[in-house]
Amino acid sequence: MSMHLAIRLDHGTVIANEPAIAHRVAESVLRPALSIFTRLSGRKLDRWSKHAPATVATLETYLRDAQNDSVALDNGRAGKLTATAGIESGPDLNAKSPPASRFMTYFALPFEPDQFEDVLSAMFEVAVAVRVAAGFIAIESSYGHAHRTAVGHSIPNPRAGLSETRIRERRVRDYKNELIDTRLAGLEWGTFLGPGHQVDVDALRRSGAFERVVEVSTSITFLQLTADPGDDLSPSIEDRFVRARAAVSDQLLDTSDLPRLPDA
Repeated sequence: MSMHLAIRLDHGTVIANEPAIAHRVAESVLRPALSIFTRLSGRKLDRWSKHAPATVATLETYLRDAQNDSVALDNGRAGKLTATAGIESGPDLNAKSPPASRFMTYFALPFEPDQFEDVLSAMFEVAVAVRVAAGFIAIESSYGHAHRTAVGHSIPNPRAGLSETRIRERRVRDYKNELIDTRLAGLEWGTFLGPGHQVDVDALRRSGAFERVVEVSTSITFLQLTADPGDDLSPSIEDRFVRARAAVSDQLLDTSDLPRLPDA
């Protein structure tokens, strides 16, 4: 079974206005472990620019261009699409959205066990650079499912390991996105906590609910549920989520008022 990473970072940083951050993001996103991204393009409103080779210099140039609302990367024309990323960066985008979570950076790409720690390090670097407010890393069984999970705003696909509770948590992230910088929509295999999440990091470590609690920076914490990301697709993973939710229960958003699904 193929496995793909679904990664999302929500933040309020206007990358185009901060050249140093654009440089740091470009260097992190195009580390060797993410070499699957071979081309990029920029979007202004509904118009995309011509594709260009994905290099650090080119990505930085696109990110610093205030005319671009966002920059997209993918694995190129050869074969089928297996990896995409999007970095919202321009000052004209989402101006009426909640300031702390105005922008989204996402990645959907194949999970390669021997490269995962390098990918995780790259995501930590990006999270610090953009001053992440909230985010997650999940595993899905295909590129299409990973892309849907990362981008959100669609009904989650049922699968092994994705309980009804997790489906509701994924939905509430979209319905109450103005609150995700201070409250948790839920937990994923990997969950980023930003400066607005008031947690006791030492208490989370003592809880034993997480395989790893990483202080990425003085204001960003990463909660890793198990040692193996592939556990996310296991039917038994819900037991770990139950323990983890208990450890952060005072941070969780209420999902009881979500609109009913069409087939409910």
